[in-house]
Amino acid sequence: MYKLKYYYLTKEKKEKLKKEFINTEYGKNLTKRLDRLFIIGICSFLFSIYLFISNKNIWDIITGIILLISSLLFTIGSHKIRIKNLNIFLIKNTKK
Repeated sequence: MYKLKYYYLTKEKKEKLKKEFINTEYGKNLTKRLDRLFIIGICSFLFSIYLFISNKNIWDIITGIILLISSLLFTIGSHKIRIKNLNIFLIKNTKK
């Protein structure tokens, strides 16, 4: 289990760490994937709100609830994965 050193950094150090992480090849690929996942989560969140508002039948509401839960999992999960990988990158670079 890794310690959460990322949360104890100052704002400037967090920005510097993010820039260093994005400059790596793994960081570039992961950032693209997580950004895509975040955008999909936001779009599905908006669509689930539309399904609640349209309210044509019960299946729209059920589909909206399922879509809302999955979109929240996408957005929260992408944030957690990003923080986890930044923390791992920080720990590996401080050991050197």
